[in-house]
Amino acid sequence: MCALRIIIPLLLTFLSLSEMQAQTKTQAGQIKEFYACYMKAVETCNQKEETELLQDFLTPEMQEKKGRLVQVTGSDPLLRAQDVSEYGRQSLACRHLEGSWYEVSYRWDESDTIGIKIPVRVQTDAKGKTRICYVTPYWGGSSYGDSLLDIAEQAVEDGKDAETFVATFFKTYAYTYVKMPSTLEQELGLLRQTYCTADMQGKYNALSQQYMDDGSPVDPLIGCADFDAFWYSSLRVKPLGKNWFELSYNADANGWNVRVKVMVSEQNGHCRISDLK
Repeated sequence: MCALRIIIPLLLTFLSLSEMQAQTKTQAGQIKEFYACYMKAVETCNQKEETELLQDFLTPEMQEKKGRLVQVTGSDPLLRAQDVSEYGRQSLACRHLEGSWYEVSYRWDESDTIGIKIPVRVQTDAKGKTRICYVTPYWGGSSYGDSLLDIAEQAVEDGKDAETFVATFFKTYAYTYVKMPSTLEQELGLLRQTYCTADMQGKYNALSQQYMDDGSPVDPLIGCADFDAFWYSSLRVKPLGKNWFELSYNADANGWNVRVKVMVSEQNGHCRISDLK
């Protein structure tokens, strides 16, 4: 009887591990199959197939983020490239890293000894389907792990000094991009409506439209089309004098530093962003 008490828990543990290994193997296969079909569609310029694949295998939030990342990088974040080679498709591989993270890798040609390695995070939707919910951009290298996206939510403090207000506002604004909600535009709009003056909101809308007309959509408050989790820790706010402050952050591994200047005014005892340049 004692032996059975020991064997049964061990057997259950073994079965549980076996199930987990089978699941990760299945998910790795699904990711590889998606990438193979997607790369083929890109290589043959089959935009209809490409769009259908993205809608089927990426979460809606990741589909939106992919579009923003294309604007930032000028390349496809799923491939870290602008094009696809036949050899790349043939060398395609996918392996499990940890938890919900997998690594997709391929080589451009036979002389490519390093290859391209892209960590992706997946989740299972309500229908039990595996979907990619985050892709590490090129500035993240081979980094992965849930802790990268586990950023504490920040509350805006508009009743203290102006510098505290600017710092907490931009951390909250950037955090909204990082958490990638399905209601991203609505949440960003509410933050601007709450913490920007009416004149500032009008200027924001005019600048946004100008960027759209130029074919390069940019959020004027962050000076970029997106804000990624890898950038969050580099956020800095510096006083410039006369109620002006400079927001800055490092937007990639090559030292690209984004800077935005804002002016703060007081309304009914609360700080508000009143100008931007």
